[in-house]
Amino acid sequence: MHYIQEIPILMVATHIYLKSGGSVNGYINAIKSAMIFVDENTKIIPGHGKLSNKTEYEAFLKMLETIKANVLAEIKNGKTEAEVVTNASITKIYDDLGYSWNFITSEKIRSTFYKSLKK
Repeated sequence: MHYIQEIPILMVATHIYLKSGGSVNGYINAIKSAMIFVDENTKIIPGHGKLSNKTEYEAFLKMLETIKANVLAEIKNGKTEAEVVTNASITKIYDDLGYSWNFITSEKIRSTFYKSLKK
């Protein structure tokens, strides 16, 4: 994440790198930390996708927190990774909004969240 105060611009990553030690919780916490610098004038440049703003970034954070809660509930109920990956209801509200995108599919998001949160 990079923030340029004079402009103001925030450049952010768009996915979680579990193999490099990243985690869902770390990603969510990084977004919360970045929100300290974001106001209505801030332009947010994601690693992939279109230019964003504070309202959209807050919605993105809410999406991550909702998916996290949904996956944690599945883990608590003893579901396997395969069951979570195939359970479209976990991400349905966001799938219906067209959030599943390019190489970051809903199945990949559910798998990544499961692997990160199951640890």
